[in-house]
Amino acid sequence: MYNILDSVRGRILLVVLVFVSISHIVGLWIYAQRSDASTTLLRDAMLAERISLIVRLVERVPSRDVPTLLKLVSGPVAGFSLSTVTAAGEEPPEGSRTHLLEHLLSAFLNHPTHDNIRTTFSTSNEMTETAALLVTINNSSHTELDHLPGNPLAHISSTGTAAIDIRLRNGQLLHVVAPMLGVAPFSLWKTGVSLAVMLITILPLAIWVVYRWNKPLMVLAAAAKCLGRDIYVPPLNENGPLEIRTTAHAFNVMQEQIRRLVQDRIAIGAAIAHDLGTPVTRLWLRAEEIADVDIREPILAELSQMRRMITETLSFARMDFTAETSEPIDLLSFVQRVCDEQADIGGDVEVSGPARLVIRTKPMALHRTLSNVIDNAVKYGKRARVTVEEQDESVALLVDDDGPGIPEDMHKVVFEPFRRLQQEENGAEGTGLGLTAARILVRSIGGEITLSNRPEGGLRVSVHLPK
Repeated sequence: MYNILDSVRGRILLVVLVFVSISHIVGLWIYAQRSDASTTLLRDAMLAERISLIVRLVERVPSRDVPTLLKLVSGPVAGFSLSTVTAAGEEPPEGSRTHLLEHLLSAFLNHPTHDNIRTTFSTSNEMTETAALLVTINNSSHTELDHLPGNPLAHISSTGTAAIDIRLRNGQLLHVVAPMLGVAPFSLWKTGVSLAVMLITILPLAIWVVYRWNKPLMVLAAAAKCLGRDIYVPPLNENGPLEIRTTAHAFNVMQEQIRRLVQDRIAIGAAIAHDLGTPVTRLWLRAEEIADVDIREPILAELSQMRRMITETLSFARMDFTAETSEPIDLLSFVQRVCDEQADIGGDVEVSGPARLVIRTKPMALHRTLSNVIDNAVKYGKRARVTVEEQDESVALLVDDDGPGIPEDMHKVVFEPFRRLQQEENGAEGTGLGLTAARILVRSIGGEITLSNRPEGGLRVSVHLPK
């Protein structure tokens, strides 16, 4: 099964999505922290401004009206009352929210210091009934709350209660109780919607960018695959970013070097084989003048073998394995024609397979391959039985014979040039280039050729071709 993480584009997408998600969450967390700090400071400043306003009113109205005034101004945000003793509790630590509230009150009351202001903090809420009005709308039957947005209200919470004692000018203490309201802390669940929107927005763009950047690599892989079959494929376009242009140029240079190397080696082999023809001919003429038959015939036989090797080498060197173009053929009819050619010269050949099977291949290359393989089967294995099998993504041509087979450790060795096996029983001789040419021809059309010994005896040559 295809695993997307095995590909470069899959891993790049994974890295992009993971790190973009992490940066998005971290960015939201930083923003939420700063926003919560600003919102809290603004809320406490408004509370301090309200308390300072009530203090000024209390100090200016007659003493008999103060209780009524405090009752009227008390509410869920702050409750006011007169007191003779300060509230119990510890002093707030420096830098705490309650301590900052003291400084805000001192600033709004225009006091030089906050010595006349004392605040304490308690996690118990003295205003449970009134604070619930702001914390949740579910615990209240007030119909107007139905018009308020439920989701924002659900995130408002009270972290505790601040008790504030402010000494008035007449010496009395104004006792203020206010819930320290805030927003629920940042959590990953809150970022779900924004994260999903971000991913949905960035994912198509990331896929497109990765595909565009990864496409030259796929083209390079396809070109490298084609180069194994055809060294004359057109060079790659040297377009795109610097890295792609550099890689494409290096590939084109490598392809040209391989092409020159192959051509030089073929030319050298052909030149050597051609130059050997003249001395072999002279030796043949001189050997024919030898009167002793027992000496002359073995020499002529060796010279004949050398002539065959020279002829086969020249033919092999002049073969153009890649120039032929592909075209559709009916495979079974094609194989039948090749077998009929072998049968016409006395070969025992049988063919079986589907009635019609069309593939696209190089006819001349396939004809040379089949002729060579079938000829070997008849020559060394007495007869050839050719079977055409259609597989999922390829076509198999199986050539079976009734010969002695080939040792398994030699199945790959026999494809090497000039590698021959001893065939003393039937006296057949070869040059060792037949299977080499067959393998090169099969690979030039994108296929593969392998050998295996049949359990019932004989050799099987399997030629697998792409459809």
